[in-house]
Amino acid sequence: MNESIELKEEGINHECKLCNQMFDSPAKLLCHLIEHSFEGMGGTFKCPVCFTVFVQANKLQQHIFAVHGQEDKIYDCSQCPQKFFFQTELQVGHPRSISVLTLT
Repeated sequence: MNESIELKEEGINHECKLCNQMFDSPAKLLCHLIEHSFEGMGGTFKCPVCFTVFVQANKLQQHIFAVHGQEDKIYDCSQCPQKFFFQTELQVGHPRSISVLTLT
């Protein structure tokens, strides 16, 4: 799906374009997109950088922001310099969403 999501300020509704669920912050939407990234994976969430496994998506999200930096993001947008940790984040959450992905 190549629809984009504009991530704005807290308190404004943010919609998941995969399932139409609404969230009141960009951080909650991102956590939800992480859950979509790991659907069918047995209920665990593996860090795409260091491979540490978590049982909750929000714990993985906290880990990524605390431990890994911008340089660790593995998915590049071919339309701009932005990078992402998750393919779903690029495909659904990025305003310049495209169908072709490249790994760095």
